[in-house]
This record gives sequence, C-alpha cells and structure tokens, in this order.
Amino acid sequence: MTKSASVEQSAPNKPPRLLAGELTPEVACDWENGCETYFMHKGINAEDQVKMIASGMLDVRLRTWYLTQRAILDAGTFTAYMTALKNAWLDTHWDTKLRWKVLGSYQGNRPFYEWALELQNQNALLYGNAAHLSDIQLRNQLEAHICEELAIPVLRAKLADDLTLREWIEEVKHLDNKCLEDLASHKKIAEELYKTSKRTTSSNRLQSSKTYTPSSSCLGTLTEGERTLLMKHKGCFKCRKFYVSHQSKECTNGAPEASSYKVLTEVDAMAAKPKTKAVVAVGPVGAVMPSSVLDDGSDSEDDIHRASHYAKGP
Repeated sequence: MTKSASVEQSAPNKPPRLLAGELTPEVACDWENGCETYFMHKGINAEDQVKMIASGMLDVRLRTWYLTQRAILDAGTFTAYMTALKNAWLDTHWDTKLRWKVLGSYQGNRPFYEWALELQNQNALLYGNAAHLSDIQLRNQLEAHICEELAIPVLRAKLADDLTLREWIEEVKHLDNKCLEDLASHKKIAEELYKTSKRTTSSNRLQSSKTYTPSSSCLGTLTEGERTLLMKHKGCFKCRKFYVSHQSKECTNGAPEASSYKVLTEVDAMAAKPKTKAVVAVGPVGAVMPSSVLDDGSDSEDDIHRASHYAKGP
C-alpha cells in the first residue's frame, strides 16, 4: 500500500513541510492551511508567497514538478499554485468523486453527529471548488439519508427552515441522543429478561435432575440364570420377585432399584417360597363310608383316596 504524504509545522510562524508520499485531498488541505497560517503570522506579501514555501515540498517528484515551471508558479498567486498542485497530483476527477461520496453517504448504525461531522469534513475539502456543497445542500443531504429510527422524530420536531446548518445539526443530535438512550434502555431490559429466563431454565433443570431417580433405565438385563430361576419358581420378569400371582405385563410393582439390586440366586427363590402346612397321617380305615354320607358335605372321593394313600403308606 502506498504511503500517504503528511504535513509538519513546528510553529505558526515557521514554514510547513510537505513530507514525501501520495498526495490526498486531506493532505493537500493540510498543506494549504499550514501555508496560509505561515503567511499570516509572518506577513508574507502575496507575490512572494509561493517561493517562500516551495522549498518545503520534500517529495522529489513534487520538487521536480515545481522546478520545471518555477517561473510561472512564482509569478502567480498562492491560490493558482494550489489549483495547479491538485490538478497535477490528485486523482483525476478527485473533486467529483468526493462529491459523489458525500451525496451517497447514509447514516446507517452510526450516531448522527459522528456521521454529520464526517460529511462536513469531506465537503470542506471541496471548498473553493465547484463540487463544494452549500449549507442548504448539505442539510438536505443529511436530512434525506438519516436512519429510519431518527427520521420520524425529526419530522415530528418540525425544525425551522431558517436554522443555520450548525443549529440544525445540534437539534437533530439531541433527538438522536434520545433515540440512542431509549434503545440502550430497551436493550438493557431485554438482557435482564434473558438472564432471568436463563436462570429459571437452569433452576428447573437442576430441580428436575434432583427429583428424577432412574430405576429400570439403569438396571441391567436379566441373566440367563435369573430367567431360569424366575420361570422355575413362578417369578415375574419385571419386578423380579418369586412366587407371585401375575406376569410381567400385568406387574404393578415396577422394576427394582438399580442401586440396591443383587443378582437373583437359588437361595432367594427358596426364601420366597410359600410355607406349606404339615400333613397329618391318617390311620387305617376299615370301612368305606356310604355315598349318602358323602352327599352330606363331607370329603370328596379324591380326598378319601389321597387320605387312604397316606394311611397305607408306600
């Protein structure tokens, strides 16, 4: 990237120096202002002004340019010298391009005052040039390209047409500051609501994690040995209990807690087996009861045969 030129001046009554580099409209304006300040403080006559500052051009290209037409430049005015310098070393149609830049500028998201100062500075570089915008033209440009959020307050304010450009900019600046304050306030409220919502969500998640106690989701599957034991001892595959009167699809007990669960064993099955009542031996029976007695609500024939079987023994 080409280095831009710059201007140095140690004191108002000392001649400025134009350092080597690419000449830009901004640097040309600084050079012009520095020279005029020097002329004023030293009281340099108009016919001597150009020759008194020519030695301050330190760029070899500009120095050579001056020397090739020294007689013409020295005999002319300082204004003519500056016009010739800009025409020779600034971009072609620099003034038209700069005017287009000003006319095509929009406020966007920038504060109004910052944007207005930028346009005023750019337009100031065109001072003395036909491309320079008058105060009325610049006000119209600013008013037409302010952001939508500011446009309505400006219209409602009905600012007077006879305000100077500076006064009009100050009034719009106050309106823009009010818009920025409201925007900052709304943003702060939105951030607080977001933080509150985030804290509530985190609290709900924490509470949910505290109240949820996993059971079957963390319980291992039945081993082949456990399945065999449960089938052998009338057990349920879901609650994993022995000698129950339901199947797993009808189970309402739920799965056991994984944290306290132990692998089922034969000992567990025998411990869960219902206790059977002891059978009392019946002595020899000499006669068979008549069927009429049986009809009287006494034991059935199957019961008698079983009792006789136990009396005779094997």
